[in-house]
Amino acid sequence: MTEPSPDLPSPFTLPLPERSAGLKLILVCGLALLMAIPALFIYSVVRERTLGQMQAFAAVSDGVGGQQAVLGPVISVPFEHAPSAQRGQQKAYGIAVIYPETGSATAEVKVEERKRGLYLIPVFEAGIHFTARFDTNAIRDTLPRDAVPLWHEARLLTGVSDTRGIRDEVAVTVNGRKLMMEPVDPQTREPGSFAIAPRASVSLAGARLINLDTATGPLTVTSQLKLSGAERLTVGPFAKDTSFSLSSNWPDPSFTGGVLPLTHTAGKAETGFEAAWRVAYLARGIPGSGTDLNLADVTSQNQREMGVRFMREANPYQSVERALKYCVMFVGLVFLAYFLLEIMSAARAHPAQYLLVGLAQSVFYLLLLAFAERIGFDGAFALAAGMTVALTSGYAASVFRSAYYALKALVILSAIYGLLYALMRAEGFALLAGALASFAAIGLTMFVTRNIDWYGSRKPVAMS
Repeated sequence: MTEPSPDLPSPFTLPLPERSAGLKLILVCGLALLMAIPALFIYSVVRERTLGQMQAFAAVSDGVGGQQAVLGPVISVPFEHAPSAQRGQQKAYGIAVIYPETGSATAEVKVEERKRGLYLIPVFEAGIHFTARFDTNAIRDTLPRDAVPLWHEARLLTGVSDTRGIRDEVAVTVNGRKLMMEPVDPQTREPGSFAIAPRASVSLAGARLINLDTATGPLTVTSQLKLSGAERLTVGPFAKDTSFSLSSNWPDPSFTGGVLPLTHTAGKAETGFEAAWRVAYLARGIPGSGTDLNLADVTSQNQREMGVRFMREANPYQSVERALKYCVMFVGLVFLAYFLLEIMSAARAHPAQYLLVGLAQSVFYLLLLAFAERIGFDGAFALAAGMTVALTSGYAASVFRSAYYALKALVILSAIYGLLYALMRAEGFALLAGALASFAAIGLTMFVTRNIDWYGSRKPVAMS
């Protein structure tokens, strides 16, 4: 057996790498993924605070009426069919619903925020004026040929989703004559087994229409409603051709419902905003009159309603939750910055030091949430980011034993936090900006580490 040459080192005695940058990078990537665990705990805190906000909204809404959907004037006429052999000699009943030919609604809304614990809930007081014009010929033409109209039960109907918000008597006039409105239950049935009103998704109020069977010419109806509510106000397209205009002192409108406004002015803190809608007959998608129609087709949310939500443009909980979605990428960039500083310096950073830096980034989100509840998201981000950057930059002076590298860390971390804030405000361009930033970070890392010995410093073996 041949003995190994004494001039060549044994493969079992080769020195191990003194500083493997490759292994350190893999470890740092693993720590970045590990930071998702504290982020999940912070996310649960955000969800808990969001639930508290919803509970505060429900508590305030109970007193003012909640989200309000409003139905303008419509006419209902119960009718009966004469007994026939086809129906077993029994009477049958139905309801004819007649919508106005044209209708308009004008709303003036004053919004204020009420404090409930930590939360500010927007509530409103609205004055809504309706004008509607009915064609009396259409009323009679709607009834089936063999129907016997019950004219004494004909009613003019209006509705709101939550009657607790009604602040005064509903003032209604028909051709200049005042009518007294009273609550109407669609399930109530008169002696004779006919319902007195059609089904609806709002609470109805009605007034009996006298001499409707002998009326000629148009019926002009006006209605004045004073209403309170919280967060949301919508009006259903109650006429064949419906227009709606709204003015408010609220600076941050969010238009909702199935129809967007034709025109609107930008919300301003001093003057609020104005908006105008119109829903034409064909766009409404509902017959102008008919039998056994469901008024819920007019007032069901997100169908053809016109309205607005009174919510702040940036909810702090939504903003913090959105920031948490970038947590892994964000912590990864911070770790990458520390790794590059370590590569360029003569010092070595222990994995425990990376872990402490990562925990500082997690605490940043907790600070952001706590401050955002008090001073808003923008101020909270500036304060929490400033504290975290100062902490981690100062720590870099200790890790790398150099004020120069601490200054570099300050500049780089400030840029990373600036990027995160830009992503929060980019909205539609957030994905593009995040993708470009990630690509740039990887490219910069490749450039800085292009001459790195990823296996560590190993002396070459001299061959004879």
